[in-house]
Amino acid sequence: MYRQFEQKFITTVSARDALRYATDDEMLKLYGVVIGSWIVALFAQFVFQTSYQPIVTFGAGVLFLGSAVAFIGGIVATAHKVLAES
Repeated sequence: MYRQFEQKFITTVSARDALRYATDDEMLKLYGVVIGSWIVALFAQFVFQTSYQPIVTFGAGVLFLGSAVAFIGGIVATAHKVLAES
C-alpha cells in the first residue's frame, strides 16, 4: 500500500535541480523583496523610536506599514510560485 503511495505522490528531486530552482532569477527577486522589506522595517522602527518630530514619526510609521505589506506580499508571492510550479 505504501509503495503505491510512494510511486504516485513522492518524487525525488536532485540537489542540482533544487539549487537551480532556488537560485532562479525570479526567486532571487522575491528573496530580495522579503529581505529588503525586513531591513526597511528595522530602519523604520529605529527612526520611530528615536525621533522627536511628529512628522518624522508619522513618516516612519508609514514606511513601517509599507514594508510590512511588502514583506507579506513577498512571502505570499514566493509561496504561490512554489505551489504553482510543483
